[in-house]
Amino acid sequence: MSVSNLDLKRVRRAMALALKGSFAVEPNPPVGCVLVMDGQVVGEGWHVAYGGPHAEVAALEKAGADARGATAYVSLEPCSRELKTGACTVALAAAGVVRVVYAAADPNMPAGGLDSLRRAGIEVEGPVAEEEGELLLERFRRGLALKRPWVALKWAMSLDGRIAPARGRGGRISGTRSQAHAHGLRGHADAVAVGVETVLIDDPRLTCRLEGGVPHGRSQPLRVVLDSSLRMPPTSVLLDDAPHVPVLVLCVRADPERRRALEACGAEVVEIPAADGGVDLSAALSLLYERGVRRLLVEGGARVHGALIQARLADQVHAYVAPIVLGGGDAPFAVSGTQIRDVGEALRLEEVQWRRMDDDLLLQAYLPRAR
Repeated sequence: MSVSNLDLKRVRRAMALALKGSFAVEPNPPVGCVLVMDGQVVGEGWHVAYGGPHAEVAALEKAGADARGATAYVSLEPCSRELKTGACTVALAAAGVVRVVYAAADPNMPAGGLDSLRRAGIEVEGPVAEEEGELLLERFRRGLALKRPWVALKWAMSLDGRIAPARGRGGRISGTRSQAHAHGLRGHADAVAVGVETVLIDDPRLTCRLEGGVPHGRSQPLRVVLDSSLRMPPTSVLLDDAPHVPVLVLCVRADPERRRALEACGAEVVEIPAADGGVDLSAALSLLYERGVRRLLVEGGARVHGALIQARLADQVHAYVAPIVLGGGDAPFAVSGTQIRDVGEALRLEEVQWRRMDDDLLLQAYLPRAR
């Protein structure tokens, strides 16, 4: 391969761009792309969020006509399958790129996937920094091996860790910017799940209500309610737009009358096995995976969060911390039931990032994988 030090520098720039997609693209890999023409960068891009344009497409859009004759430096082998966003190899060839240099091979692409670029007369070189590029793929490989959705937990809490002023009471905790970010998380998820207590207390819609609609023309996420004894009322606002926006209720025991009432309102009710006094979460995740859910956003409540963490079925956290103090004696915390009784047993989050969201703070981090 005729790869120069300058080539490696630009590939590393692509890898740095890829990191901008952390916490938003999983279980897809973070990917960055740099387009260079006559020694000048004409376009850069990265995979911003799950279900959105891939890095190559984003960079090509920035470059426009200047992409013709350019070299594309990519942190990962360009995808060659017609997935949700189309094959990047096709986009690169159509744009007139003449050379592709990539850092690491894609473990989920078929052998010979780059042949289409070569057949189009494009020079392909890679992997050229495989060891470095592989570091970006750790969670991608983990996601491929899970055979369940990638599970992201999301909650808003007060400074003292409360998610409501009192048990059985709801109310908005986070600010406007945090709320918009949370709607973006919904828009980039295949499904959003809550426990039935959240439905009974907050009566949420669980839809993405960003100005301009769901990002990238995606559909509203599937809405999932974990309801072991089918307590969800047919008057829930979740059902106002069902089945146009699907609602799936997972239960253990389906009382025939309650089941008919929910189904008459457009919900789908499915019985699954029980575990620990409620819905078997592993079975629930397996069912969702079989239905094509790859990224699942879980919005509560505390017992659902705790059960997923305890079972090592959660992968990352988005926690909005508002500058308020609640502190009521029975005010619920964000997580409960983990069975952790000693600081030494605590799960220490990984790759923690804090972001300012006006007066709120957003913590994003990965949960450690099961040992």
